[in-house]
Amino acid sequence: MTQSTFVEARSGRNTSIVALLLLSGITLDIQYGILAPLVGVIATESGLSGPEIGWVLNALMIGSVISVGLTAPMGDIYGHRKVLIALIALALVGCALAAIAHGFLPLVIGRFLMGLAVAIPLSWGLLRPRGTARQIRLVSLGLSTVMTFFVPLALIVGGAIVELGLPWESVFWVIFALYAVMLILAFVSPETPASARAVVRLDWFGALGLGIWVTAMLIGISEGPALGWTSPIVLGAFFLSAVTLAAWIIQQRRTQEPLVSFRNMDLRQTLIGYSGILLISLVGQGLFIVLPALLQTPTSSGFGHGLSALESSYVLLALIPGGALGYLWTRWGITRLGPKTVLVVSGTASIGVFLGLAFASDQVWMPWMWVFGYALTTLSCITTGYTLVASAGRQDNMAVTIGMQNIVQFLGAMIAVAIVLNVLVPGADGYIPEATFIGFYVASALVVALFVIVWAFLAPKHITDRHAIDTEADPVKVHAAAP
Repeated sequence: MTQSTFVEARSGRNTSIVALLLLSGITLDIQYGILAPLVGVIATESGLSGPEIGWVLNALMIGSVISVGLTAPMGDIYGHRKVLIALIALALVGCALAAIAHGFLPLVIGRFLMGLAVAIPLSWGLLRPRGTARQIRLVSLGLSTVMTFFVPLALIVGGAIVELGLPWESVFWVIFALYAVMLILAFVSPETPASARAVVRLDWFGALGLGIWVTAMLIGISEGPALGWTSPIVLGAFFLSAVTLAAWIIQQRRTQEPLVSFRNMDLRQTLIGYSGILLISLVGQGLFIVLPALLQTPTSSGFGHGLSALESSYVLLALIPGGALGYLWTRWGITRLGPKTVLVVSGTASIGVFLGLAFASDQVWMPWMWVFGYALTTLSCITTGYTLVASAGRQDNMAVTIGMQNIVQFLGAMIAVAIVLNVLVPGADGYIPEATFIGFYVASALVVALFVIVWAFLAPKHITDRHAIDTEADPVKVHAAAP
């Protein structure tokens, strides 16, 4: 069999898998964003306290973290399609439970079950053995861009539900419908070829250890602002996370079949890709939490704009045209200039965006301009990060590689949210001081500058894809060696 014939046979038609992957990203955005404008309504109608609402929001992320460590390697070993179908079924149960049941516990359980359906890593696992290097890059760019579009749309849909007086439970039926379509796409998609799966035993200790230390860290971070950073629960969570992490690292180094293995991968490319994703997790809250707070500050403060919650979310619509233009720039830049240049140029321009948010947001139109600039520049960094990671993963560990990407993103976001909730504290006059907003955006600009310096020295000049079907050394035996 010639190389070209083999590539054509293995690539085939990936339409259902690509659609499944894109819909997985859309569903993730909607799940995380649509509840934010409904927090007050849910608390009032369900009688939930602030900490209980926090658990409802965070249960999704905790479920995802626990699931990634276990289901991603199961997909790499036993087949991604069958694992994905089981998880989507659980998510459907979770959506129905959250929609029809009332009270704190059903909501938390429902959101937790929805979080278990970590569809993006498993969908990537289905695509990787069938995608050429070019297809992997294009799908990475497309997935990041589509998710950019649906972030503001999810927030606006949630706000519209409040304005229209619809039951807040209806959002779970929207998510139910999305998962139902995903289930159909999963059924019609082909399973991962046996030759592209990992021929290893499942590292149960590594999977459970990963879930425990990440979950404990998330609990500590999420409960810190409410309970205090020195409370027994928070300190206990951090202690458990640290001890489990130390044991997990030792176990991963000693076992012959580790859960997380970068063998025969471009390690620098993978880590730089993760860094692009981490950056957005750290500074992105400046748009989704800090900017709405600034826009909703009454005009009597002397610097706020006095917008409603729904009106303040409209500014995020500027992400859509900015993301579309950013897609064209990133796609052209990666191909023509290389990922290092794209990261450095986009990151440097992003510094100007955050400084603009800090010192030039006096007029209502100015935040629109900066949100557009954020999508064009800052989001270009995460798009490049997605592409670097997707191109680095092996065929037999793709789900785990993308799963670790999700964990990096979740941890970064939770740390940023904890910081934001600690600094956005109203002063004696009842307003969050203007200096707080300025300080946050200046700090974000400094964080971006630090990443740019690292990228200038360490980011790869070109994307390497050693494991696409058109770059495999042996076109007949595509199976990658065990980790």
